[in-house]
Amino acid sequence: MTLSSPDIVDAGRGIRFRRNTGDVVPTIDFSPMLSSDPAIRRRIVPELRHACTEVGFFYLAHHGIPKTVTARALSAMRGFFALPDAEKMKIHYLSTPNHRGYVAEGNIKADHNLKGGDMHEAVELAHDLPPDDPDYLAGVKFYGPNAWPETPADFRWALGTYFDTQLEFGRLMLRAFALALDLPETYFDPIYTKPLSRVRACYYPPQAPDWDIRNIGIGAHKDYELFTTVMQTEQPGLQVQGVQGDWIEVTPVDGTMVINLGDLMQRWSNDVFLSRPHRVVNLTQAPRYSIVQFFGVDHDATIDAFSTCVGPDNPAKYPPISCGAHTDELVAKTYYEPA
Repeated sequence: MTLSSPDIVDAGRGIRFRRNTGDVVPTIDFSPMLSSDPAIRRRIVPELRHACTEVGFFYLAHHGIPKTVTARALSAMRGFFALPDAEKMKIHYLSTPNHRGYVAEGNIKADHNLKGGDMHEAVELAHDLPPDDPDYLAGVKFYGPNAWPETPADFRWALGTYFDTQLEFGRLMLRAFALALDLPETYFDPIYTKPLSRVRACYYPPQAPDWDIRNIGIGAHKDYELFTTVMQTEQPGLQVQGVQGDWIEVTPVDGTMVINLGDLMQRWSNDVFLSRPHRVVNLTQAPRYSIVQFFGVDHDATIDAFSTCVGPDNPAKYPPISCGAHTDELVAKTYYEPA
């Protein structure tokens, strides 16, 4: 992979990327993990381990998320983002104590080197816990009630159902990662009881003809938690930086979702698994929507490195850190520091 490759697209303003021709971002069949036979479930290990150690991004086919659940969530999202700004601002995330609600265009800067705000809108959701949840009352970030919009009327049901469905999928995906790490299959189960999982329902407007490199859809960044799922509509825009430095377009593929690893997975795997920079540049003349869900484990779960990723000649490279502390630190830099 080099930037002289004939399938490189030069979009101007320093944005160059390579079309994905199927040889960079692999596709993994998740159906073995839906089997009751442990031997069949282990069939996912070789491809998954290769994707995690060599790429950090992959498409997942036969993942079991019903199309109707995704379609209803996307429909409700479109309705919300079409509302007047004043209506959306009623649930702005800066007015909530636990990082929930609407993120307006330009509110965040994922790539701190660009010195500008990202050109997208989003709604942040997580576990919809009651106001008397003990962690929420204790001020633990990311726990507590969601900030739901009043309209569309089906937004709460559609996005809440999507979150819950993904949350159950996350348990199986973590079991697959455990197998690929040569850990017991249920390794993550005891620390996936009240996991830090967040949904970002995202809207990316088309880039204007005079668009500024400092204000792309979302700047280059790595995700924070263990892994992320991305449901894309038909509009391209998601790009991942390969290990050789070139940017590869992660084109939407019907029937799949994209999965990428987060920094916490790379840290806890002692750099065995890769977390890769990615960005979104909507160069089409149509709006782009995606639903992103981030997956961590319980807030206080603390690890320095998985036991299978260290040894006498390969000690842990990082001090122990909890999922909550790691996520809180990185979210603060993106959402709460001045652009």
